[in-house]
Order: sequence, then structure tokens, then C-alpha cells
Amino acid sequence: MDYLARLKELECFPAKSRVAIADDDIEALERDIGARLPDGYREFLQIGGGYVGTLSCPCKEPSPFGTHILSGFDTASEISGVLDSMITPRNMITIASGDFGQFTCLSFAGIDRGCVYALDSEFRCYWQDEEFHQRFKAMANGIREYLRLRGGGELVQKPAGYDSLYLLAESFDEFLELCSSD
Repeated sequence: MDYLARLKELECFPAKSRVAIADDDIEALERDIGARLPDGYREFLQIGGGYVGTLSCPCKEPSPFGTHILSGFDTASEISGVLDSMITPRNMITIASGDFGQFTCLSFAGIDRGCVYALDSEFRCYWQDEEFHQRFKAMANGIREYLRLRGGGELVQKPAGYDSLYLLAESFDEFLELCSSD
């Protein structure tokens, strides 16, 4: 994939404070996580990461927040700086962030290696229905559907530690294809 062309299509641009990324930064990140990054994402990081722009990506499963929104991609050094986070499963890194506690995660190991997820750091999967109704007077239809499915016990059972993760794509390239600019 031509990452620079796709970022331009999505109206994402380098952050003003962005500095050139050296392969050493990527290799250091890989040493820190103890694994090689999935190829597509590794290639993306080689153009630098650190791109900003408001993007949305639909979740492939019902979520308590609707569409995933992100505002910028992280650099390898920014990712390394948050590796000690306690909210992502051990086999994941955060690769982008958005407003209101939304993070984009990439699995770098395990059976879901390469998959991209939306992480809800507000842990809304644990909220009672009443909390949704109190906080969101004009609730989106996707959230209403999530609550209906949850109430009927129809949500897919998630692996341990994945309660607040929602699948976006099977690969980083697919994720970028599914993203749209707002």
C-alpha cells in the first residue's frame, strides 16, 4: 500500500513537531515488545508515524460507543513511551488516539496478530444501561443496538482481557482502507 498517498486521501498530515523516524526507533520498539511488528504496520512506521487528522472507522462488532474516532497516529517512540499501560492486553500496543479516551490498538502476537482494535478506555462495557441513558440523551442507534444485544445476551463472548476492545480490521492495511475522514 502507498501509505503516504492513503494518508493524503484521508487528509492526515505530519504533526508540526514530528521528527524523522529512524529504523533504530522501530527496532527499539520491537526489542521492547519482544516481537517483530506485523509487516504492514512496520512499513507504515517507516514513513514516520506521527500523522494527525480526524478519522472514523466502523467497528466490525457492536460497541458501546458507535464508530471509532481517532485524531492521530503515534510514532514508534510515542508507542514505546506507553508500553507500561495497564489497559491494553499484553500482546497489544496503542498506535493511535482520539478524543474521549479512544485508542487504536494493534495486536503484535498471538492468534489475532496484526488485528486492529478500538480500545474503550472508559470501559463502557461495564456500565449499567441507566448510565448510558443518563449520559447520552440523544443516543446513537448503534449504541442502542449494543444495549439491546447485551440485554438479550447476544453479544459475542470475548477472550479474557478483551472486554473493552472492539475489532476494527484484520490487518493494518485493511484498517487504513476502512478509515474515512470526517
